[in-house]
Amino acid sequence: MKRTILAVATLSLFALAPGVFTQVPPSGVLVGPNLTSSLRNAAAATREQATVVRITANTWARRANTVNYRVENLVTDLHSAQLQYQALRERFNWMASLALEARRPYANNTLAELDAGLNIIEELLFFLDQQIAAGSLDRATLVRTCGTLEEVMRQWEQEFRRSSARMGVG
Repeated sequence: MKRTILAVATLSLFALAPGVFTQVPPSGVLVGPNLTSSLRNAAAATREQATVVRITANTWARRANTVNYRVENLVTDLHSAQLQYQALRERFNWMASLALEARRPYANNTLAELDAGLNIIEELLFFLDQQIAAGSLDRATLVRTCGTLEEVMRQWEQEFRRSSARMGVG
C-alpha cells in the first residue's frame, strides 16, 4: 500500500498541470544552441499553437451552427479542441520555464497572467465537456461557447504577443 501511494505521489510530481512549468521540450519545439534561441523557438511554437486553438474554435462554431451537425461530430470536435489546447499548454509551459531560467525582465508576473488566461480557456472546455456528459448541451449554447472560446483565444494571443515583446522573446 505504501509503495502504491509513493508511486502515485512520484508520478504526480511529473504530471503536466496548469501553472507548473516543465523542463522537457514538447514535441515539435526546436531546442536552440543556447537558451536565448531555445526561448525564441518556444515562443514561436506557443504563438503558432495559440493560432491553431483559435482556428479550431472558429471552425467548430461554424460546423456546430449547421443543421447536419450531430453528437458524433460534437464529441470529435471537443476531443480535437482539447488536444490542441493541451499542446498549447505544453508549449507555453516549456517557454515559461525557459523565460524563468533566462531571468527575463517582467517574466514572473507576465507568465502568471498568461497562465491565468489559459486556465480560463481550460474552464470553457471543461464547461463544454460537463454539458455534453450531462446531455444538456443545446446547439445555441455550443455555438456561443465556441465563439467565446475563439474570442478569448484571440485576446490571449494578443496579450501573448505584447508580453513576448516586453520580455524580449519575439
